[in-house]
This record gives sequence, structure tokens and C-alpha cells, in this order.
Amino acid sequence: MKIAVLGLWHSGEVYSACLADLGYEIIGIDENTKTVNNLNHGTAPLAEPRLESIIKKNIKKGRLKYSTDFSLLSACDVVWVTADTPLEKEAQGDLSKILTYIKKSLPHLKKGVLIIISSQLPVGTSAKIIKFVSASRKNFKFDYAYQPENLRLGEAINNFMKPSRIIIGMDNLKRRKEITNIFRKLKTKILIMNVASAEMVKHATNAFLATSLCFIYDIADVCEEVGADVTEVSRGLRADERIGEGAYLDASAGFSGGHLERELNYLRKVAGSKKINLPVIASVVRKNNERRKIVFRKISPLLGSFKNKRVTFLGITYKSGTPTLTSSLPIKLAKETLLKGSKINLCDPWINEDEITKEIATGKYSYFADPYKSARLSHVIICITPWEDLKKLDFRKISSLMASPKIFFDARNYFSNMKDAMESAGIKYIGVGR
Repeated sequence: MKIAVLGLWHSGEVYSACLADLGYEIIGIDENTKTVNNLNHGTAPLAEPRLESIIKKNIKKGRLKYSTDFSLLSACDVVWVTADTPLEKEAQGDLSKILTYIKKSLPHLKKGVLIIISSQLPVGTSAKIIKFVSASRKNFKFDYAYQPENLRLGEAINNFMKPSRIIIGMDNLKRRKEITNIFRKLKTKILIMNVASAEMVKHATNAFLATSLCFIYDIADVCEEVGADVTEVSRGLRADERIGEGAYLDASAGFSGGHLERELNYLRKVAGSKKINLPVIASVVRKNNERRKIVFRKISPLLGSFKNKRVTFLGITYKSGTPTLTSSLPIKLAKETLLKGSKINLCDPWINEDEITKEIATGKYSYFADPYKSARLSHVIICITPWEDLKKLDFRKISSLMASPKIFFDARNYFSNMKDAMESAGIKYIGVGR
């Protein structure tokens, strides 16, 4: 079986490499010449642990290659659309790239092709795509499936190769065996359902996770007033088999990345078009939009005015260990801090500084890869996206570099067991829900 993977950003780089590693002949297609050339040399557009070694191995074995030539689709039995859905303002998904790729592919698809889409789509979009393909090529026979991706930045190879389940939406079950066989080596549950249900699973999963987070934000607020510790409460909740160890119960200053917000907005838009009220989803959106205000609310009593104070952000990417600033919560807060008249330091070893200038103008910030250098003369350190090595910091040294009142805001309670060490070093520690 020859499979084309169409769209080569995060989803496409992972799907192309992992499908090749499962033994299939893969051709990755993208319009971006630089992306294609880099992939053919084993360099992925977005870094993921183990990804580049898998790409290089399968290129060497002759199972994987990349091209900008859409005509190569004519030799493929399966065309797998993985073009990522960029986030617009207000966390709405931009589907234009996906639709452009489908239009560009249509003249080259052979009869009987199986089109699989794993890109993030609002429920109901698959039906429109099927209708569009059928209208654009008269008497063209094809089959369609929607297989929602479940890749998390920094964990994507494990997510693909060791999934808890695989969702496949198909309205025509004649090719059910063919698509399930693609995943047979993964030895996991494969759930077949209709296409609209598969689209809804993606929305519902992320909406459920977002609701869990906003629930624990509420619990954290109560904990602070009654002497409870939300980290202990979360531990107790996860021990309940009805909830589970993997539950999203980390109190913080709001969720980051935009992906959960996108699914909430998809649901609200679809529900609105059907005149359906979603009070739970609406309250989750409101809670998250308000949540990041706790950063300033908690710091202000100790700091006073933010004007002319220096604030360091430790960790500025969307997620630790990844190089992307897409809808990064630390970046949003850094911009708000600038508006309050502060000077800001940004510290993150994972980011290319050129990416920062796309978000904040040069001259408006100071960038450091070294946490100690970033702490120098800082009145406040805010940590929202921590990374493991930060727990090795010498907080007496950090304290000696900071300016009074020496505040450390731990937005995810990552350093909760180091509170005493910080405070004995003269740093005022602030956690969440404790």
C-alpha cells in the first residue's frame, strides 16, 4: 500500500515518519520547498523527541520521501490529509490551507482512492468536503474517513505509536478492514463510528479536558480561603478510579496553546447555528478568560505598582520542551505586563529568539537562555511553563541576583516542594490554590 501524507507541519511530519516506520511506502507532500528539502535531509519543521531519527532511518530504507509535486498523488492508494489548522485570533481554526490542498490534489487522485483526514475540523466539515470532491470530479469514485489526530507537542511519537485508542469515522464501511489494517501493529482499541461522531469526539475530548481544568481552578480558589492545598486535593481526586491518574487537575493561571479554546469555540459556533444553549461550555470559556488575571492579583499586594519594575518570565513556550509560541500564555501575560509599564526578561532555552520578535517588538524585552542571567535585577519571576532543570536552581544565588521585593510566582505549583528553600533564601513564594 502506498500512502501520501498531505501537509507537513506537526501532524504531517509525525504521521509520515510513523506510518513509514510501520512499514508503509510513504510520500509526504507539501507546497513549502524549504520544508520538503529539510525533511529529505532528516530535519523536521517542528522538533519532537526521536522524530528525526525515525525520518532518517526510513528515508535510508527507501520507505519515505518528501516532495512538492502533487502529481505523485496519482500513484497512491491512500491520501492522508494532515495539514495543520492554524489558529486565528480568538482561537478560531483557519481551514483555508486544508481546502486549498484538497483542491490542488483533486486532479491527481486516482479512482477508488481512500481519502483520510486527520486535520482538526469543525463537526460537519467532512460532509462539506465529501460534497465538494463529488461535485468537482463527476463520476469520481472515492471513499472517505475521518481519523482525528491526538498528538501532543513533545509527546507526539508516543501518542502515535502507543495510543489509548484510535477513532475512525466512516459512513461507508466497505473499506473498514483496509483502514483498520493500517493500524494493526499498534495493538490498541479501534473504534469505528460515523464521520460526524468522530468529528465530535475530538471536540468533546478537548472540551471535557478544558472543563476539568476550569473545575480545578474553582476548587483552587476555595482551597486558598479554607486552608486546603489544591495539590493534595488533586492527588486525592486522581486516586479515585472514577477520575484516574491522568485527569487534567493541575491548578494554574489558565490553559495555554489555543487548541482547547479552538474546540470550545467550534462547539459554541455549531451550537449557536442550531440555536442550542451551552451553559457549561460558556462558563468554561469565561473562567479561562478571567483566570490569567490571578497572576497580577496575587503579585500586586507584594509588589505594588508594576510600573518600572523588572519582571522575568521563566519558560515562554506554549509547552515545556517545545519551540513554539503559538497562543503561549506566558507571551500573552508578558504583553500585558509591558502595558503595565514593566520591563520584561524572557528566558527559555527551547526557543529561537527570532520567534519572539514575531510576538513582541525588538527592544521591548531582554532575552536569556540562562535563568541566572534572566533573574538579575528582577523584582518578580513568573514561571508558567517550567522545565525540569529549573528544579536544580540555586535559589540563594537567584535571590542574590534579584531586586526587592523578590517575588516568585509559581503558576503551576511546580516548585511547591521548594517553597521553604525559596523563602529561607529571602524569596517570597506564591503558588496557586495553597
